[in-house]
Amino acid sequence: MRQSSLVGAALAMVASTAMVGSIGAMGSSGAVTPGSRDKGEKVKVLSASWGTDNGVSCPRGVSNLDNLPVTFNSFIKRSSIQVTDFVITRSDGTTVRPTCALQFPPDERDERQTVNLIGNFGTPVTGPIPATVQMVGALRAKAIGGLRWHRVGKLPSIKADPLAGGPFITDAWQLTERLYKNDQNRCTTGSTFIRVMWSNGLTAYATGEEVGAAVTDSYRAVFKLANGKRTSFAPLAVADLYDHSTAANADNMHDLCLDDIPRGAKLRGITIGADLIQDPNGDPNRAQHYGVPRR
Repeated sequence: MRQSSLVGAALAMVASTAMVGSIGAMGSSGAVTPGSRDKGEKVKVLSASWGTDNGVSCPRGVSNLDNLPVTFNSFIKRSSIQVTDFVITRSDGTTVRPTCALQFPPDERDERQTVNLIGNFGTPVTGPIPATVQMVGALRAKAIGGLRWHRVGKLPSIKADPLAGGPFITDAWQLTERLYKNDQNRCTTGSTFIRVMWSNGLTAYATGEEVGAAVTDSYRAVFKLANGKRTSFAPLAVADLYDHSTAANADNMHDLCLDDIPRGAKLRGITIGADLIQDPNGDPNRAQHYGVPRR
């Protein structure tokens, strides 16, 4: 995803007929450091959001399917992903498994927090609709910044967000150079870099183009300083854009490119105004005041 502070292109969490592969992350003071999250943090499902109805396809050619991206607080090992790992329960009590499960469109080495489920999950007008998603298989995961993969057992089910709901932030963390150094779409300005993950694909509301100046101007990263005070920093630019050739394959990640942050400052939140970003269904975001979990 190339960087843009002023120009636009398209982000929308839709699967294409090709599957590309990778993983990753980075930071300075308050950043995730290698091995820092190997212990003490359990794998959690952060969101499961219905993205499109009959609008996507699987790599082997099955088309007119729905997609439902699932985000995690950890990296998921691509080779461990199987369609049998996930069960979607519909509003009428019936269950279904995805036709395919991909790490695409988010496919870089520092983007493996998302698994895009694609299948026949429901009908938004007449029902049934997807009600919950549960991970029941044998995925392998590692903490962001962690060094070791480990087996993930059955996780609690999570409510599926409706098709008409807008995108929302599900995670944010400071990137470390170890993970970020080979990112082809990384920030090219600034010295502190923040990954912001959303529940679904992202394009500018309501043009469907890549996000530009309005989004860059609205984003703020909130840090707690060493003296206990909180200060907001505006990004110089937003990166991780234009990573695929079409808007239909845009993903759910933004990188905030910040100037120097005071030594000892810790990332505590991300804010952005309403009606700036839309999901693949064209639904705009609400104002976001995301509190970063302590790690």
